[in-house]
Amino acid sequence: MNEFYNVVIEYLNVSGYYQRIFVVGIIMVLTLIIAIVMHYITNYIIKNHLIKLIEKSETKWDDFLIENNVFKYLNALVPLIVFQVMIRKLDFFISFFEKTIDIGMVIIFTLIANGILSVFSDIYSTYSISKRRPIKSYFQVMSLFLVIVAVTISVGIIMDKSPLKILSGIGAMTAVIMLIFKDAILGFVASIQLAANNMVGIGDWIEMPNQLADGDVIEINLTNVKVQNFDKTITTIPSYALVSNSFRNWKGMQSTGSRRIKRSIFLDSNSVKFLSLEEIKEYKKIDILKGYIEKKEKEVEESNKDKNIGVTPINGRRFTNIGMFRAYVELYLKNSPYINQNLTLLVRQQEPTFQGIPLEIYCFAKTIVWQEYEGIQSDLFEHLIPTIHEFDLAVFQNPTGNDFKMLRK
Repeated sequence: MNEFYNVVIEYLNVSGYYQRIFVVGIIMVLTLIIAIVMHYITNYIIKNHLIKLIEKSETKWDDFLIENNVFKYLNALVPLIVFQVMIRKLDFFISFFEKTIDIGMVIIFTLIANGILSVFSDIYSTYSISKRRPIKSYFQVMSLFLVIVAVTISVGIIMDKSPLKILSGIGAMTAVIMLIFKDAILGFVASIQLAANNMVGIGDWIEMPNQLADGDVIEINLTNVKVQNFDKTITTIPSYALVSNSFRNWKGMQSTGSRRIKRSIFLDSNSVKFLSLEEIKEYKKIDILKGYIEKKEKEVEESNKDKNIGVTPINGRRFTNIGMFRAYVELYLKNSPYINQNLTLLVRQQEPTFQGIPLEIYCFAKTIVWQEYEGIQSDLFEHLIPTIHEFDLAVFQNPTGNDFKMLRK
């Protein structure tokens, strides 16, 4: 190989310009072919041997190497090494290709180093101590430091200057740079934090009342985030505002494919009462309540057998119409095909207020489409509100002028 290069170099030194271009072009094509072949060979070895060997291993740290693309970055070094070995001796192109290859090597080594940092972060997260002592932010700082070093070295390669001299020059200009590019620097740092922590992404529904934003993220750039509100207006939020202030991201709701229904029906406390045996028999005719009542009757009978119910029924347990209605609502939700049964589902009484007794329905609709969600929610309460009267309950509402007119009559 050395003899071949010596012949080529000697020919280039005595040949004309076009002849030199032709020979160097052939060498470049051959080098490119060799680099591609070597890349595919190493890629084949990694995929068909190394990765399969790792998959059989019981340890987790080597799996993290695959997840963080460390082997892919190592494989990307192969073509660069081939170019560096084969072209470095050609002085005709050394001023351009050597710099390009060196910068490429710096980028690849930085990616490998960042991948290894991510591996250590993932390994640490598998231990229980990571929940009490998170160190992800430290890895992020180290990753940012590596990027700064890589950029500095790359600039030094381009300018043929020592990275230390570049850093000293930048240090002298830091105050001026921070003053002129304050918003850009704040936005750049904030965008790194937003991306690193996966705080917001394109298509996410975010809500930020102090910025008058409530809609979908349509653009994220260096200095700001654009949100298209549901009224089709667009709000522009500075990137650092999303880091320094709180906002609500509905991405979790979107990823589950379900949206929460949380609404209360206020019942008039004057309509709450104990149920008689005849009324309980009537409620047994409701299909979804039959099994519940039979099970509950056994519990009540077992609880009351040692109590003197004959003196007063208050001594024992009894059915109430509000309890029966609460059980009905819960069973109705559990039998609804539009409600997600894998997420929280409950019907609960809350503290009584001057507006009555709140009966809160808490569940999740099987959709995140706004129109469908509102339809499911409306259908649910359009059924429950008339059903309240079947349990001799009344919905509380403040008196209106018509109520006072009826009293006068």
